[in-house]
Amino acid sequence: GIDLFVAAGLLAFERGVPTIGEIYRITASGGDKQKEYLKRSQEVKNKSAKLIFERMASTNNDTLTSYLSLLMTSGLDTWDNRAIDAATAASDFSFRDIRRRPHAIYLVVESEMIRPLAPLIRLFFSDLIASLQAQEPGDDEPWPVMIMLDEFDRLGKMPIVAESIKTLRSFGGNLAIVTQTIPALDEIYGENPRRSLQGGAGVKLYLTPSEQKTIEELSQAVGKTTKRVVTRSRAVGRNPFEGRSVSERTEDTPLLTEDQARRMDLDEVILVIDAQMPIRARRVKYFEDPALKVLHAGQSGSFPYPDEDGLRRDRQMSETRETVEKLKQELRAVRAAAGAQGPEITALPEAPQSTAHEPLDPKPASSGRARGRAARAAAGSDQLSFDLAKLGIQEAADRSVLAAAVQTTRSIIEVHG
Repeated sequence: GIDLFVAAGLLAFERGVPTIGEIYRITASGGDKQKEYLKRSQEVKNKSAKLIFERMASTNNDTLTSYLSLLMTSGLDTWDNRAIDAATAASDFSFRDIRRRPHAIYLVVESEMIRPLAPLIRLFFSDLIASLQAQEPGDDEPWPVMIMLDEFDRLGKMPIVAESIKTLRSFGGNLAIVTQTIPALDEIYGENPRRSLQGGAGVKLYLTPSEQKTIEELSQAVGKTTKRVVTRSRAVGRNPFEGRSVSERTEDTPLLTEDQARRMDLDEVILVIDAQMPIRARRVKYFEDPALKVLHAGQSGSFPYPDEDGLRRDRQMSETRETVEKLKQELRAVRAAAGAQGPEITALPEAPQSTAHEPLDPKPASSGRARGRAARAAAGSDQLSFDLAKLGIQEAADRSVLAAAVQTTRSIIEVHG
């Protein structure tokens, strides 16, 4: 099932429609599945995807049906909904930029729609966490990321959350998980994984519990204290001034008994912080706090939409980074192809060396336009001047590879220059 999803994703990417909706249409298209997948194998260019589609085309109907059923029940059938397909077809932000500039992203789902949309919500947060863990933040990524998951137990099992809660902080991320009761998590994850999830949380905040296991958990989490117990006894039937005894001892007792936890004031909270004493505090209500009331009253008008110019610049920067990465890969391929041949070369035919260099403008956008104009001027004369020796290219046997790289560079300059 996973192989089929990957192959469909590669085909969707080659088609220029890299969306999950397109993956759904590729995998769930009607008709004879074997014939459909055979057509897909002839269409896709990626060798691995081609092999997967060929294998699926030769698979019997029962096995193929089980593969598709597994994919659909895992959440892919959510994209049968046209509204979800359209909503996820494009995005005006990228998780790759989330540490580069401040973001405020709210995924709001009506209560009765949480269950039906749970696969989509899980995918959203799993993709976010995976993007953060792809690499540690660089010098241009100073902003930490707070991820708050409300109604966590209603979203279904998210293994990446349980696995990443202990390590996400080193990638600039923090997780805040909100759940109603402890048994709700045990039902989904099991007791031991749930305890591991709790152990990875440096701060645990408890509101007034009502469920017995949660009450017991809170009482145990707060810890114990010692108290002095005095016992007095008197033997019956003896002289009242004789037969008396007094004994003292110390014994452990819960700092917060189960009965006390059950009867906590609704405005009280208990904070259990690693390596610190527990804290009993009162909730701050913005509509009662003098400072927050002023801030709330000062808000007027509709909520602002994201800055379109800023979003456009972010998208252009992301596209430019992707372009640069593609050029680097092509350059490495050109070097590898040239290095596998023989005699040295210093330039392409009809590509004179360029000796003039424009001074770099300190403004990135202007610098890019200036370089784009210079490159287009060279491209207009069907020439692109560069020093092959400095690029590490020593041979010209594979001229077609070099020409393809040059043509790609010119196309990119035309688009992004």
